[in-house]
Amino acid sequence: MKLYLAAILAICSLEHFTIIRGTFGSQTMPLNSCVDLHTSEINIKRIADYERQTIPVKAVIFITKNGVKVCVPYDLAWVKKNIHKLERSKARKQKRTTSRPKSMTS
Repeated sequence: MKLYLAAILAICSLEHFTIIRGTFGSQTMPLNSCVDLHTSEINIKRIADYERQTIPVKAVIFITKNGVKVCVPYDLAWVKKNIHKLERSKARKQKRTTSRPKSMTS
């Protein structure tokens, strides 16, 4: 009888544990999220694009031309300068593609 009672208690405690674990496990983080931040400056010539992140930490994710993603603090001066340069570069590229005259084919 004691063994039977112990088995029932063990099953109940495992069931309770999976409910708690399921609650924590259901809170997923984004696939591309920063936890650790790189603080040394990255050469702008290596950066192709960037993404902003607010959760779990406020950061900027620089994407290099090789596709490597590097997380950096959003409030550093060199980060803001690089973002500004990337935005200007994107604006110039967009302006070039929209201002091209359409070729006239007869």
